[in-house]
Amino acid sequence: MNIITLDKLKMQMSGYLKKSTPEEIRQKFNSLVDRYSDIQTGQNTAVDSALIAEIIAGIAANVNPEAKEILDIGCGAGNYAIRIASCLRDVNVTLVDLSENMLERAADRIRKITKGKINRILGDIRNIQLKENQFDIVVAGTSLHHLREQREWNMVFLNVYNSLKTGGSFWISDLIVHDNERVHKVLWDNFSDFLAEKGGNELKEYVLQQMEIEDTPRSINFQTELLKTVGFRQVEILHKNMVFAAFGGIK
Repeated sequence: MNIITLDKLKMQMSGYLKKSTPEEIRQKFNSLVDRYSDIQTGQNTAVDSALIAEIIAGIAANVNPEAKEILDIGCGAGNYAIRIASCLRDVNVTLVDLSENMLERAADRIRKITKGKINRILGDIRNIQLKENQFDIVVAGTSLHHLREQREWNMVFLNVYNSLKTGGSFWISDLIVHDNERVHKVLWDNFSDFLAEKGGNELKEYVLQQMEIEDTPRSINFQTELLKTVGFRQVEILHKNMVFAAFGGIK
């Protein structure tokens, strides 16, 4: 069975195992727009996908009820931005994604939700310098697990922190690992069973293989500590189930 073990993750972070390039990931997601466009199911191979998006949208809107500027990192087909914009009034939405097809679909869908401006940025968040003090809310839905080395995580988290206005918030939903090997194994086995129940062994093996090729997730502990390190004054864990979690910070 393909599984992201902690030993494999350490090898990936050390550069011993080759991972998908941004261009390879772009090509893949360009062909998956329809699959990621159902707001009711969200990403159907991610545990509690729609529920987590709903939780994040509700909390973001309550933490920043006067928000006017939203940034969605790795926006996909726009499910997170749509939910957040639906809770607020005529917000401006900035979308970032590697896939031009995803950006186009997200922008088309969000135009039906808000009268605010929609700004599309085609590219990798690792290569995009965000303007300081621009956004009220930043969200990253199942996208940061494509970050690789420690310096990339540091750079992206600091970039987001600087882009937020004082009182602004950053909310993350993502695939995670666990710091304890035994805990990690049990919960990844649970996730494997979840995939098998959803689509049989063929789906399970495909998803786990794709994760091994593409993803370098980190633990909640790693990411919440990094939020604190770059300056977030409050950090909250919103939801966790198996190997998916939602959490974030307030500047």
